[in-house]
Amino acid sequence: MHYAISHQSLRQEFLLSTPRRKLLKHTLLYVRSGLVLAKLGKQEYAIEKGEAFWLPFDALCSLTYFPGSDIQVIELSSRVTSPLPKQGGFAQLEELVLAIFNKLSQNAANNEAQQAILTVLRHELATLKTKLYESTLTRHINQWKWDGDKSALSNEQQLVLKIREANKMMLSGQKREQVIGKLFGGDDATFSQLEALLLGK
Repeated sequence: MHYAISHQSLRQEFLLSTPRRKLLKHTLLYVRSGLVLAKLGKQEYAIEKGEAFWLPFDALCSLTYFPGSDIQVIELSSRVTSPLPKQGGFAQLEELVLAIFNKLSQNAANNEAQQAILTVLRHELATLKTKLYESTLTRHINQWKWDGDKSALSNEQQLVLKIREANKMMLSGQKREQVIGKLFGGDDATFSQLEALLLGK
């Protein structure tokens, strides 16, 4: 059944990068734990624990979920007539919206009750204010280069980005051996281990 608004709780065990595409629905991401990157234009924005990010219908974007992230996703049909934000960006959530997210995360409500809660949320989202800004982590992620010098990112974050880069290279047709040679100094065993850990392969 297609509702005007829906909710989903996601537990992302492994690294996942979505292809760049236009969204078919308005989307609000709320990160309960972990880290999600949203790429809009040439910039990637780091959405950290406790932060929410709004992506309007038709926005061209790609998302990267870091391993071990818990995310709540609200999707609204593009046909919803409420005056929703047209600009993507970080969203400051009111107390009521946070309480609704907490209630939805418990998955205790039946379908009818959940739709009633979501209807309230839909009205609240009409007053949502969004803003794009560059946090320290966002800046470090955008400055990071796989062949660059020292980075302010943690080793774990750099490994995730490196594996994402390797995966991207292989998907664009580069040979596995070439990619391992370029990014991991030819160390196949280490790369295979990281692939299993971070990508679940």
